[in-house]
Amino acid sequence: MASKGLMIAGLASGSGKTMITLGLLKAFKEQSRSISAAKTGPDYIDAGFLGAACGCPAVNLDPFAMPDALLRNIAARQPGDVVLIEGVMGLFDGADHGVGSSAALADALDIPLILVLDVRHTAQTAAMLAAALRQILPKNRLAGVILNHVASARHSALIEQALTAQSIPLFGAIPKRDDLDVPSRHLGLVQASDLSADGKLADILTNAGNLLGSHCDLDAIFNAAQPLACPDPVDNNGHDEALPLPTGLRVDSPPPAQVIAIAKDAAFGFSYQHLLNGWRRQGAEIKLFSPLNDETPTADADFIFMPGGYPELHLPQLAGASTFHRAMQNAAMNGIPIYGECGGFMALGSGITNKDGVRYPMLGLLKLETSFAARKRHLGYRRLDPIDSFYWQGPLLGHEFHYTSATMAQGKPLFHSVDASGASLGTIGLRNNSVAGSYAHIIAQGTLRHLS
Repeated sequence: MASKGLMIAGLASGSGKTMITLGLLKAFKEQSRSISAAKTGPDYIDAGFLGAACGCPAVNLDPFAMPDALLRNIAARQPGDVVLIEGVMGLFDGADHGVGSSAALADALDIPLILVLDVRHTAQTAAMLAAALRQILPKNRLAGVILNHVASARHSALIEQALTAQSIPLFGAIPKRDDLDVPSRHLGLVQASDLSADGKLADILTNAGNLLGSHCDLDAIFNAAQPLACPDPVDNNGHDEALPLPTGLRVDSPPPAQVIAIAKDAAFGFSYQHLLNGWRRQGAEIKLFSPLNDETPTADADFIFMPGGYPELHLPQLAGASTFHRAMQNAAMNGIPIYGECGGFMALGSGITNKDGVRYPMLGLLKLETSFAARKRHLGYRRLDPIDSFYWQGPLLGHEFHYTSATMAQGKPLFHSVDASGASLGTIGLRNNSVAGSYAHIIAQGTLRHLS
């Protein structure tokens, strides 16, 4: 279990904190240091890269949707001695006046942070920004800085002199390298699994590790980690005691069944690791299958989970996976609970239309048609109150992040939904006997911390 933590934060998206975090993780693993990783907020994609870099699955730590007790338990349960956490957006950016920010997570875990400064268009001013932020951050939380996109040795020296005058440690100065950029697509970065399948991921991580190892003081960075805030106590069997949490959230959400079949491949890869870990700790067995490879859920599954992902990139293959289609339809006819989120929800519908207007038939388990040709952006946290009974006890916490539109949705709605401000969004999702789903990704049980 992790005893210490350290955050890598930035002033804005695009500052380079993802690549720097990946490089540090890879460099630390090459040194056989005991390290694990986490991502601030609900971002599955960055977490996938972080896990690939450190060699073990990374978790998401969401300071908006999770109370401090849950954050501390998840962080402390990470393997290794130190958990390295990548921030989100700018240091203080987040929903509800920054409650979901990197700074808020550092406060909740009581850990220091290293600030990544993109210095492409500045010099000594970068040091002054760091000095000002140090005054705002409590408890000397700013451990130091890493400069990114440094133009020359002279450029680095000017900023280092200014940092020294402010007594701010400089842990590294990274030269500009365009060849380390990760390709992006409409919902963010290409997934780590995509690059791995193309034989590109290993080189990206190796190059990032070599770059950070050559331009950073790895010993000083690793030693900058500090003890995590104490998690809730556990009993002698390693199970969390039933301590009341501030918003009614449990440390581990109850598993929806004993044997859970989960779709896992390039089309359906967005599963929260902390939920799966919690289900396993409570005795559930998780068995993976690949719809893209025309695989079927395990025959003994008493719950089937279709996570989100990128089904739109594989529509012909999914439409032609006849063995998978028949198995899912048989499971529905036999009353096996089937639940889909976002991309998985779309696959449970009758069809998906791609951006060019071409429709591909899907499972037909819900009266749902979705389209990438009729694009509309949906983004934000959600509190989800199940209508009637649902496989997991409500209320639930989740978020939406998709660009598709439902051109047809008929049937019984699944949830009452409100956004992060408490405004009602009406009903979302669909349910048809044992089959259910919605565009929302579930993060945890409970109520949004400022809507309780």
